[in-house]
Amino acid sequence: MSVTGGMIWGVSKAVPFVILTLFLSPLLSSEVRDTGGCPVLLVSATADSDAIAVTFRDMTKMPIRRLEFSCKWPDARADKAHPTRCYEPNGSFMPRDEYTLRYSYQRAVGRRMLVSVKSVTFSDGHMWKPSKRVSCRVLTVRLPRAR
Repeated sequence: MSVTGGMIWGVSKAVPFVILTLFLSPLLSSEVRDTGGCPVLLVSATADSDAIAVTFRDMTKMPIRRLEFSCKWPDARADKAHPTRCYEPNGSFMPRDEYTLRYSYQRAVGRRMLVSVKSVTFSDGHMWKPSKRVSCRVLTVRLPRAR
């Protein structure tokens, strides 16, 4: 077989793979986007004297690059006066793995905090936010009494 014939044979094998990849990529990506529910499962949330620990799992097939939780005090005045930032701007959370993140909070503001998923950015750049139709689980974290 000549060099040209070998190259044509190699290219002809690659063409179906390229075509398959072009057609399946949007389908796989839409599978992640249209999960029908929250892409992050909130497993648990606990608190100690100065921080809360949120344990979660990526329920999709795509890594998460950025993750933001809503950590709110039930009392709107306390929430406005003492906001708690629960945000991972540069993470790498792989599918099906469980992770625990810690966020500090201001003591003696309240007795409990509500934690939910606010936004998720996937490794392909797509962003997911909860809506009225699709929301995520809300965890109530009981905070220890200030001593």
